[in-house]
Amino acid sequence: MTRASDSPAVVAGTNVDVVQLHVPHPRIRAKDWRAPLIHRLLKSDRYKDGAARLSRSFRGPTSQTDGTLGLVWKDMREDVLQCARTYQEPVLTEFATLGLACILLTENTDLSISEVTRRGEKVDYWIGDSNNRKKYVLEVGGQQGGSLDALASTKTAQLEENPWGSAGYICVAVYDLDAARLWYCEGVER
Repeated sequence: MTRASDSPAVVAGTNVDVVQLHVPHPRIRAKDWRAPLIHRLLKSDRYKDGAARLSRSFRGPTSQTDGTLGLVWKDMREDVLQCARTYQEPVLTEFATLGLACILLTENTDLSISEVTRRGEKVDYWIGDSNNRKKYVLEVGGQQGGSLDALASTKTAQLEENPWGSAGYICVAVYDLDAARLWYCEGVER
């Protein structure tokens, strides 16, 4: 993941370049999720190059960390405007959260999103390791407003219903709260 820390709008520290979120996920079209994420972070239909900070929580199989995530972007005006004219609000929000999932996976694990699941399989994507094995499932959910805890509970329950009983991660975000979670969830034996 490319990092940028020279933008004047950025708080001190290392920040993730949203424009490069797709690079560690080469098996899918994660590039398509950059503009929706920027659109959600802007909280406006008016584009500008910029930066945002999210509170973020990561829970892996053996540890949990909480903190902030700095995000930066530039030169995405046309892409963001095209997305806003192409997709309805729920689609923009889901794509934005998939973009956050890419970033949070890259920042916290050595895993990447490897392929979409089939419709009706209760989860959204497979997450693979460096050998592209299907290792975990991923369920995402984003909302403009509301409760992050309630959304996380709903998505955890959905992940637990996957037909393989696979362990995986939920990635949830509430954009008005500037908050996101990537949490590991145990599978349920079938």
